[in-house]
Amino acid sequence: MGGMEAVITGLTDDFKILKRNRKLFTFATVFGTFLIALFCITNGGIYVLTLLDKYAAGTSILFGVLIEAIGVSWFYGVDRFSEDIERMMGFKPGLYWRLCWKFVSPAFLLFVVIASTLTSGGLKYDDYTFPYWANLLGWGVAMSSMLFVPFYAIYKFFSVPGTFKEKIAYCITPEHEHHMVASGNVRQFKM
Repeated sequence: MGGMEAVITGLTDDFKILKRNRKLFTFATVFGTFLIALFCITNGGIYVLTLLDKYAAGTSILFGVLIEAIGVSWFYGVDRFSEDIERMMGFKPGLYWRLCWKFVSPAFLLFVVIASTLTSGGLKYDDYTFPYWANLLGWGVAMSSMLFVPFYAIYKFFSVPGTFKEKIAYCITPEHEHHMVASGNVRQFKM
């Protein structure tokens, strides 16, 4: 439910028609998920569940966490994130945590995503080995969530105004700071 709420909130924040009809959109998303989940209770449901468990809950989730770590530490900024934590908890995280958020975590997550992709073998359940097409279907399921990240980035890049550099600045700056981009003050472009 946490992952579903993140998707629903992200889409409703970006598309006004979904925001106006949030209850209907949430119902359609949950009902659609319910209909897809019905495949898991059929006679061959354990095979569907095994396929989804390996491909939908593995590399694609790690990829999502990698993108979040990069977004928070590099685009939002570790310093700003530390200030937010200080406002909430009364103390600022130490240098160790800031270095981990900015360098160690993204590097480790990138390594794990690449390693899990390269070492992914054929799918098996007990003595049954899944056919080749089932593995392709599984990678299609995994890629269906991972490809939305670059697709949305490309969509956002072409939907904002300005030169190439301004488009990049608008894409990596929170919307409430777009006025700063218009005046040439892009925090992410400064050391």
